[in-house]
Parts: sequence; C-alpha cells; structure tokens
Amino acid sequence: MKIRESDGELVDIYAIYYINQNVNFLGMPKNYGGLTAYSAKEVDIIDPEINYDCLYFKNNSYGVYHWALIKERLLDDLLELDETAYNRFLEILKAEGRIDPDFN
Repeated sequence: MKIRESDGELVDIYAIYYINQNVNFLGMPKNYGGLTAYSAKEVDIIDPEINYDCLYFKNNSYGVYHWALIKERLLDDLLELDETAYNRFLEILKAEGRIDPDFN
C-alpha cells in the first residue's frame, strides 16, 4: 500500500489501524528512521493493494500490521525510532522485495 502526503512524498504503508472509528496508517518515509502515523483523512491513497503477509493485532487500537512488526516485536521500537529495530525491519523488507535495496 502506498500513500501520498500533502507535500507530494510517497510513503509505503505497513499497518492500517483504527482509533475511535478513524482510519490511520503507519508508514516509513525515507530518511526518517522508523514508522510514523498518518490519518487517512489527510493523505491520498495511491496504491490500495496490501501485498505482504499481515496479522490482525489488538492493543489500544486494532488493525492489520506487517507480520514482522508483531511477530518480531518491532512495532514499539520503530515508533520510537530505534536504530536496531529499523535496520532489522529494513532487512526483512529488502529480503521480501518490498522496498528498494537502496532505501535507508
């Protein structure tokens, strides 16, 4: 899945979750170092297809997440911009062919 921010930047999405009946996304913009949240109301969906294995997960919200965010427990660390978690997630995404090899 891919979105476009208001400034035109394209961002790959790795989670869709719901809080108070609002749809939100978690994406990884280039040169950010982790995941950031986007409101579906504030972005354009460029590619609606989810082409990776995902899991349903419920905590403070509920949604579908890229499998590695949950099974490898990377979600919280990526939200906190942890470099080790970021490098591990990049490694997984590159191995799956989900992200350009030069993305960092």
